[in-house]
Amino acid sequence: MAKPVKPPQASDPRGPIRPLILGTAGHIDHGKTLLIKLLSGTDTDRLVEEKKRGISIELGFASLTTPGGHKLGIVDVPGHERFIRAMLAGAAGIDVILFIIAADEGVMPQTREHMDIIELLGINRGVIALTKIDLVDDEWLELVTEEVREYLQKTPLAGAPIVPISSVTGAGKDELLAAIDELIPQVELEERGRFPRLPVDRIFIMEGFGTVVTGTLWAGRLREGDPVWIFPQGIETRIKALQVHGERVPEAVAGQRTAVSLHAVEKEALSRGDWVTSREDAEPHQMVDAKVRCLSSAPRELKNGSRIRFHLGAAEVLGRLILIDRESLAPGQEGWAQIRLETPILAERGDRFVIRSYSPAHTIAGGTVVLAENKRRRRHRAEDLDTLKVAEKGTPEERVTDSLRKQQAKGHSMEELCRAVGQSREEVVEIVEGLVKSEQVLIVGKDHLVLPEAVDSAGDLLKETLSCFQKENPLRWGMTKSELKSRLSDRIHPHVVELWVQRMLDGGRLFARKDRLRWDADDIKLTPELQELREKVLDDLLKRGFVGPHQKELLEAVTSNVGAKTAKIAPELVALLMEEGAIVRVPPDILFHCDVVKKVPEAVEKYFASGKTEMSIAQFKDILGVSRKQAVPLLEYLDKERYTMRQGDVRTPGTRLSRGED
Repeated sequence: MAKPVKPPQASDPRGPIRPLILGTAGHIDHGKTLLIKLLSGTDTDRLVEEKKRGISIELGFASLTTPGGHKLGIVDVPGHERFIRAMLAGAAGIDVILFIIAADEGVMPQTREHMDIIELLGINRGVIALTKIDLVDDEWLELVTEEVREYLQKTPLAGAPIVPISSVTGAGKDELLAAIDELIPQVELEERGRFPRLPVDRIFIMEGFGTVVTGTLWAGRLREGDPVWIFPQGIETRIKALQVHGERVPEAVAGQRTAVSLHAVEKEALSRGDWVTSREDAEPHQMVDAKVRCLSSAPRELKNGSRIRFHLGAAEVLGRLILIDRESLAPGQEGWAQIRLETPILAERGDRFVIRSYSPAHTIAGGTVVLAENKRRRRHRAEDLDTLKVAEKGTPEERVTDSLRKQQAKGHSMEELCRAVGQSREEVVEIVEGLVKSEQVLIVGKDHLVLPEAVDSAGDLLKETLSCFQKENPLRWGMTKSELKSRLSDRIHPHVVELWVQRMLDGGRLFARKDRLRWDADDIKLTPELQELREKVLDDLLKRGFVGPHQKELLEAVTSNVGAKTAKIAPELVALLMEEGAIVRVPPDILFHCDVVKKVPEAVEKYFASGKTEMSIAQFKDILGVSRKQAVPLLEYLDKERYTMRQGDVRTPGTRLSRGED
């Protein structure tokens, strides 16, 4: 899932690709914290209760520079079963494990659960510290060492070096540090996402800095002064200061244990499991699609619909496990699932997670996120299963085309596509450029992306929509482009509509009049009945001359002897004739034949050509031989069309008369 990157040796002049986190794991009271103090000089038990009880309750942090020059961040996790939640919050960012087993006790229950957790999180490089050797004799140590080696054979740490050590006497310290040094160059780093994400595992108030959150930065960089957002709350703030290993720094990079001082954020507004990111457009999800594996050690099968505790990053979220391809997962089995959460998380493709049972809480399963897109999956549906398989193992090109195929004519913006395939913008841009060059992907508009076949299938739907509209509205010359886009907005992106329209106009299959579109024919073919009605309407208007009727009056006059069906669509015929220009409507609602209206400016022009400079309403009435009722609307029409200009109670020549404009 995640892309492995092998780091160079510490002596490599390029330096390490990113810092590493060394984490502890192991049963309670096996000496994790004391060993870290021996190695680093830091006591990671900081709480009064931890000192009093002699056990780790919360995560502890330290740093270590090995003899080989590797600088490591250290996360010390609690070992008690009651504090597994805290252990998981710290384990999510671990690159190398220091697995601790006490020589006087050997493998214990939390040894096994911690091993299950690191297996589920994909941590497969580590060193076994066999602690408390000062409490056992050589024969016992040999027996325990063999027991541990045998136990490790079926774990991710099979073959890992086992180093006996005493945190009291210091015996074995040099050997342990040497084993860690030897291991570091072998570690394969995983890219944890497309943009900077810091899972918050600790929140506190620090004098002079205010609210501070800590975590292991999973990807990218954080810089002092930059804006950041806290999810799932969506809080916008900025970074006041950054610390790495207790030192103030201008910038933190992926792999570093990072403390972030936040501007004007109350501690009470935050919780362990929140995420700090520099991307405002990061999208929390309440549904993630995943490949889930039930642990072989699970006490029972994992059934569809089970309520679970979902651990990702430092978050523990309640949810339900929906199995997509089966009814249950038996111990040791894996399958496809959608996890539907009660609280959103900031998940990305490739993220590892752990599942614990709801009650009582035990680690039972885990897996890898393959898609995070808040889209509800349907069980036992071949199309959804194919999508998940491509998302898991498909090439980046296959994931891009598959995501666009699912979107059909809706397509994706570049940012949407990056989120859908779980790749960085730079990677997706490079992939898309290649696909565009090979004509497998089209760019429509500025940067909207669709597959060519999506435009073709959209064309079929657009043609069908226009044709149906024309059939249902035989007297309307086409549909407006905006109405066409609106009707299909849930299925076709507006940019795709524009592309198809232009193609069809160029090909002569589509016709346009202003903002209207008509498919396959530029004219409207009237039935004999409608053709006869058309002639009656125009004849009636021509006979009336300058005494135009209202539409209602006209329709009553021409539909008295036609069928009910024809009479019903007569208003649409009038609208068509107005659209064609055969009828001119003069506000408020007076209709004239176009040939009659043409005579009005001709008569006025003749009047002014005789030497007159002004024209009153009375004079205009005399010119046309109409009443004041007809004269006023016609004068207002002349004003609007710039044949005349109103000056108080009179008209003077307008620009279309005085300048001879058309």
